[in-house]
Parts: sequence; C-alpha cells; structure tokens
Amino acid sequence: MTSFRVTHDILLTVAFASASLVAGAARSDGPVVGWGDDSVGQTTLPAAVTGAAGTARAIAAGGSHSCAIQASTRNVVCWGFNLDGQATPPAAVDGTGGTATAITAGGRHSCAIHAGTGNVVCWGDNSGGQATPPAAVNGTSGTAIAIAAGVYHSCAIQAGTGNVVCWGDSSGGQATPPAAVNGTSGTAIAIAADGSHSCAIQASTGNVVCWGSNSFGQATPPPAVNGAAGTATAITAGWYHSCAIQTDTGNVVCWGDSSGYGQATPPSSVNGTTGTATAIAAGGLHSCAIQASTGNVICWGANFYGQATPPAAVNGTDGTATGISAGGFHTLAIAAPEPTAALASAAGLGALLAIARRRRRG
Repeated sequence: MTSFRVTHDILLTVAFASASLVAGAARSDGPVVGWGDDSVGQTTLPAAVTGAAGTARAIAAGGSHSCAIQASTRNVVCWGFNLDGQATPPAAVDGTGGTATAITAGGRHSCAIHAGTGNVVCWGDNSGGQATPPAAVNGTSGTAIAIAAGVYHSCAIQAGTGNVVCWGDSSGGQATPPAAVNGTSGTAIAIAADGSHSCAIQASTGNVVCWGSNSFGQATPPPAVNGAAGTATAITAGWYHSCAIQTDTGNVVCWGDSSGYGQATPPSSVNGTTGTATAIAAGGLHSCAIQASTGNVICWGANFYGQATPPAAVNGTDGTATGISAGGFHTLAIAAPEPTAALASAAGLGALLAIARRRRRG
C-alpha cells in the first residue's frame, strides 16, 4: 500500500514509499476504525484490518459482529459475536478456497459475493433460511453483483438482469421484492435490508422502492426520493428507519421511526442546510454519513454505547473516512488514506502543513 509520512520541525520533510497512485484517483482502502458497543468484541478490530497487518476495502457491521474484506488479499475477516458462526467465514471466501468482492452482515448471519464466480455465499444463523441463497444467485442458475442482509432475511441484485432476489423470513413481506424491482416491471442498481423491511433504487428511474414491515413508515419513502420530487443515489435501512442520499443535491433524507432518538432526523451538516453526504449507513437506532465537503463522519440518533460519537480518527479531528457501516449498536468506518506523492504534489504546502500539525498532535 502506498504510504505517506510528514514530519514538521523547522523544515517540512515529506517522505514517500512506492507512490503508485495516479493523481486524482479515488482510493477506498484503509485501516478500519470501530466505536460503540464492544460487549462481544464487535469493535475489537483484528490486526488484519487495522493497518497493523493489513487494511480493508469493504466493511459490514451486523447485529453484534463485524466483517471486512482485506485490501491486499480480498480475504473475508470477521470478529465479534460468533454463537451461530456468523463471524467465521467459510473457506470459499476466507482465502483458503476463495476470496470476496462484496460483504454484508445481518442480525446473526453474514453473506459475501465470491470473487471468482460471483456466487453468493452465506454463513451463520439460518433459522429463517436467510443463510441459504437460492439458485438464482448461488451460481446454480445465476450470480450477484450486490448483496444486503437483514435480521432474518437477505437480498441480492442478480448479475446480468438487475433483478432483486430475496430469501429467508418474509412474514412481513421483506423477502418478497415487488414488481418494480424484481424484473417484472423494473430492476435495481442498489439494495438495502435490515429489521423486517428492504429498499432498493430502481435502475431506470432512480426512485427508491421499499417493501416489508411498515409499522413506522420505514417502507414508505418520501417524495424527495421516491420520484415525486426527487430520486436517490444511495440507500440504507435500519431496524425501523431508512435513509437515502438525494440525487443532484447530495442531501440525506430519512424516514420511519425516530423513537425519541432522532435516527431518522439527519442534522444540518448533511441534510443540505450546511452540508451534504457521499455515503450513509443506518444501524439499529442510529445513523451515520460521510460529509461530502470534508470526508468527516457525522452520526445521529441513539448514543448510549457511543455508537453515534465517531472518534477523532474519522470525525475530522485527526482523520476522515472513505467508507461507513452501522450495526445494531456499533459503527465501523474505513479511515481515509493520507495523500500519495502524486496527490500531495498538487495539494499545496498549506495542506501538507495541516497534515504535519495533525501528526504532531498525535
């Protein structure tokens, strides 16, 4: 991995190692940072993804466990609660017999997309069939390009067709995607699942479509993103609420239960009043986003385990983030890499000095 180091005394010294990144190219690989509930080790990160022995390019926070795809190897690494094996990825994706290109974590199960085949592979609790992907996406009659795990159900977007396919518990209709996205009258480009509902962004329109339990309005996207007054470029689902990033504006829009915690009430820093967002994640009773102008992680909602208080490493104090994921009562982020030689040469002395000051504080 390209590295960048700045030390500042009387003179500014900049040292680079294998600076191979092309100027302007986006990078998402970086060390994983976790905060919030750690009662079963869900935010006790392994060296394989903290930067000590590796970094990550994708993260997923589940009920009380976490998973990541290691940047250098593409191996799936998991940690935290493991009673049902949800934190023990199988050989097919742990590097023993294969690797992964996408990862998701549900209540007590996890799923990944196999790197070589595109097959969906799941492990952990299967009491509702949520860890048994159907033929349409497990490689028998089709594969997948995107996955999402809820508490007792899972969903995927089928490769080649864009059809949404779901499996597991559908007692509230959460595993029964509507015609608008299942290929009957439309397909999808993004998918989200949690609690007992699911949401997707329709491919042809950009409209947000949701289905399943709607006891708090979590499956009824508002006009701002359902096509009536706007559409969306990103979607996420929490236990009883959902959020999206509005197309064109970048504003975060949420709907559903706020339970007195405000998880469905995004703050001004990302709702368009004083800022917007580039990524969002909904947890049990909290939500988080990456602010567009700064890369800072912003969270809101329930905070009794500190899950809505991002640490200095990603809140802009000592660093920012390129990826975010919210679990039941914990949150994960991928810390943004420091500039490489190509980027730093265009960043200007002021930016370098700012980094130097940050390093001196650490």
